Amino acid sequence: MKLRDRFFKFTDAPFTWTRAILLGSAIWVFTIITMGQIPSLIIYKFDQYIAEIIEFTGKLPLVNDEGLNSKQIQIIRDMVNNGVQLTFLALLLIFMYFWQEKKRKRTGAKGLEDPVKGYMSGK
Repeated sequence: MKLRDRFFKFTDAPFTWTRAILLGSAIWVFTIITMGQIPSLIIYKFDQYIAEIIEFTGKLPLVNDEGLNSKQIQIIRDMVNNGVQLTFLALLLIFMYFWQEKKRKRTGAKGLEDPVKGYMSGK
Protein backbone atom coordinates (compact mmCIF):
# COMPACT_ATOMS: atom_id res chain seq x y z
CA MET A 1 0.00 0.00 0.00
CA LYS A 2 1.38 3.38 -0.99
CA LEU A 3 2.17 6.01 1.61
CA ARG A 4 -0.47 8.30 0.14
CA ASP A 5 -3.15 5.60 0.45
CA ARG A 6 -2.16 4.90 4.05
CA PHE A 7 -2.30 8.63 4.80
CA PHE A 8 -5.78 8.97 3.27
CA LYS A 9 -6.97 5.86 5.11
CA PHE A 10 -5.90 7.52 8.35
CA THR A 11 -7.25 10.99 7.56
CA ASP A 12 -10.55 9.80 6.04
CA ALA A 13 -11.46 7.74 9.10
CA PRO A 14 -14.17 9.25 11.27
CA PHE A 15 -12.82 11.48 14.02
CA THR A 16 -12.73 10.24 17.55
CA TRP A 17 -12.91 12.69 20.42
CA THR A 18 -9.21 12.20 21.08
CA ARG A 19 -8.19 12.93 17.49
CA ALA A 20 -10.50 15.94 17.33
CA ILE A 21 -9.08 17.42 20.54
CA LEU A 22 -5.48 16.82 19.47
CA LEU A 23 -5.99 18.26 15.99
CA GLY A 24 -7.94 21.20 17.39
CA SER A 25 -5.15 21.89 19.89
CA ALA A 26 -2.53 21.74 17.14
CA ILE A 27 -4.52 24.14 14.96
CA TRP A 28 -5.00 26.44 17.98
CA VAL A 29 -1.25 26.50 18.72
CA PHE A 30 -0.44 27.19 15.04
CA THR A 31 -3.03 29.98 14.95
CA ILE A 32 -1.75 31.58 18.16
CA ILE A 33 1.80 31.56 16.81
CA THR A 34 0.96 32.89 13.34
CA MET A 35 -1.71 35.41 14.32
CA GLY A 36 -0.35 36.48 17.71
CA GLN A 37 3.36 35.94 18.10
CA ILE A 38 4.60 36.84 14.61
CA PRO A 39 2.68 40.16 14.47
CA SER A 40 3.96 40.93 17.98
CA LEU A 41 7.52 40.42 16.72
CA ILE A 42 6.82 42.77 13.81
CA ILE A 43 5.71 45.50 16.23
CA TYR A 44 8.74 44.88 18.46
CA LYS A 45 11.22 45.05 15.56
CA PHE A 46 9.64 48.19 14.08
CA ASP A 47 9.85 49.91 17.47
CA GLN A 48 13.39 48.66 18.07
CA TYR A 49 14.75 50.07 14.79
CA ILE A 50 12.76 53.32 14.62
CA ALA A 51 15.85 55.52 14.06
CA GLU A 52 17.10 53.31 11.21
CA ILE A 53 13.65 53.31 9.59
CA ILE A 54 13.44 57.12 9.77
CA GLU A 55 16.91 57.36 8.22
CA PHE A 56 15.97 54.86 5.47
CA THR A 57 12.73 56.68 4.60
CA GLY A 58 14.69 59.92 4.18
CA LYS A 59 16.36 58.34 1.13
CA LEU A 60 13.09 57.33 -0.54
CA PRO A 61 11.69 59.37 -3.42
CA LEU A 62 8.66 61.57 -2.68
CA VAL A 63 9.61 61.69 1.04
CA ASN A 64 11.19 64.79 2.53
CA ASP A 65 14.86 64.67 3.57
CA GLU A 66 14.05 64.21 7.27
CA GLY A 67 12.14 60.99 6.52
CA LEU A 68 8.84 59.91 7.98
CA ASN A 69 7.92 60.90 11.51
CA SER A 70 7.29 58.34 14.24
CA LYS A 71 3.49 58.59 13.93
CA GLN A 72 3.66 57.78 10.19
CA ILE A 73 5.94 54.83 10.92
CA GLN A 74 3.46 53.56 13.53
CA ILE A 75 0.70 53.73 10.93
CA ILE A 76 2.81 51.78 8.41
CA ARG A 77 3.78 49.28 11.13
CA ASP A 78 0.13 48.67 11.97
CA MET A 79 -0.77 48.29 8.29
CA VAL A 80 1.98 45.69 7.83
CA ASN A 81 0.97 43.95 11.05
CA ASN A 82 -2.71 43.75 10.12
CA GLY A 83 -1.83 42.60 6.62
CA VAL A 84 0.22 39.72 8.02
CA GLN A 85 -2.54 38.72 10.43
CA LEU A 86 -5.27 38.82 7.79
CA THR A 87 -3.09 36.92 5.31
CA PHE A 88 -2.52 34.13 7.83
CA LEU A 89 -6.23 34.00 8.65
CA ALA A 90 -7.26 33.93 4.99
CA LEU A 91 -4.71 31.22 4.15
CA LEU A 92 -5.88 29.12 7.09
CA LEU A 93 -9.54 29.41 6.07
CA ILE A 94 -8.80 28.70 2.40
CA PHE A 95 -6.67 25.66 3.32
CA MET A 96 -9.42 24.27 5.57
CA TYR A 97 -12.07 24.75 2.89
CA PHE A 98 -10.10 22.98 0.16
CA TRP A 99 -9.03 20.22 2.56
CA GLN A 100 -12.66 19.57 3.46
CA GLU A 101 -13.81 19.63 -0.19
CA LYS A 102 -11.11 17.14 -1.25
CA LYS A 103 -12.01 14.84 1.62
CA ARG A 104 -15.70 15.09 0.74
CA LYS A 105 -14.97 14.12 -2.88
CA ARG A 106 -12.61 11.28 -1.86
CA THR A 107 -15.05 9.74 0.59
CA GLY A 108 -18.08 10.24 -1.66
CA ALA A 109 -19.96 12.26 0.93
CA LYS A 110 -22.76 14.50 -0.19
CA GLY A 111 -22.87 18.23 0.38
CA LEU A 112 -24.56 19.94 3.26
CA GLU A 113 -27.72 18.31 4.46
CA ASP A 114 -30.80 20.23 5.49
CA PRO A 115 -30.92 19.87 9.29
CA VAL A 116 -34.54 21.06 9.43
CA LYS A 117 -35.80 18.41 6.99
CA GLY A 118 -38.19 16.05 8.71
CA TYR A 119 -39.07 18.49 11.46
CA MET A 120 -41.20 20.82 9.38
CA SER A 121 -44.41 19.58 7.85
CA GLY A 122 -43.91 21.42 4.54
CA LYS A 123 -40.65 19.68 3.61
